[in-house]
Amino acid sequence: MVNYLIEIISRIIVASTPLYIATLGELYTERSGVINLGVEGLFVLGASTAFTITILTENLYIAMLATLILGFIVGGIHGFITAYLKGREILSGLAVTLFSYGLASIVGRPYVGLSLPVRLNLTANYHIILLLIILSSIVSWIILFKLKAGVIIRASGEDPSSAFVMGINVDKVRMLTTMIGSGLATVAGAIYTLGYIQVWTEGAGAGWGWIAIANVIVSLWNPLLTPVFSLLYGGVNSMVWMLQLPPYNVSPYLLGTTPYLTTLITLLIIVATPIRKHVRPPSALGIKFEREERTI
Repeated sequence: MVNYLIEIISRIIVASTPLYIATLGELYTERSGVINLGVEGLFVLGASTAFTITILTENLYIAMLATLILGFIVGGIHGFITAYLKGREILSGLAVTLFSYGLASIVGRPYVGLSLPVRLNLTANYHIILLLIILSSIVSWIILFKLKAGVIIRASGEDPSSAFVMGINVDKVRMLTTMIGSGLATVAGAIYTLGYIQVWTEGAGAGWGWIAIANVIVSLWNPLLTPVFSLLYGGVNSMVWMLQLPPYNVSPYLLGTTPYLTTLITLLIIVATPIRKHVRPPSALGIKFEREERTI
């Protein structure tokens, strides 16, 4: 019985890890005032790229580094379009997702169904992973609410005009946080394939980016709450896998909707209950920052 409980707990933590990483990255991005809908596509792209590079190089470190750099590059393009060119965040984010979907399909297609030569052994180190999740959430809270860097990020998302007057380069901050969030999204996708499902199939990881974005909302843009809801969704997803097996044999098509239903129910609870009074996104979230022209 004890071993069975340990197995369930380890599965939940392993399933929660990629979701938590993607959520944390999007939280930093949104705190600066940018909505990055490209997280969904970047998660899938990271999953495909990491799997492919691991097959070719048999080196997990190279695969993880490559996906991180790829996320920075794509995130930099998205950040430049939205922050400096003042493009529409929603359209640019959706374009990133569609582009990433297509690129992930091209990159991963020759390697569908192949086995990894090396794998991330997350299950054996689940207790260390849980500790790292908790510590990183605490560190992120300290960064955002106690350090100067966090004040700059939050000022860019709350009142960019005042931040600009105080000498903060709002466009630069928003672009950098978008790059950070995008990099973490691709790394999350890499961990998803290398440490969780350990296989690549067409569209693997699709939907996880959307859940990560919803997770930021239900976490009230607070890094201390992101592990709680990440573990909730990760737990639901891990139960889905287990209930497909004997003796349960529940339809995988029915179970496949469970994580998304859980997300919708959680959002509904947030919106339809007094909790909504505490839901306060950054004041300038999704709002373009235009420097005012000064005349004498």
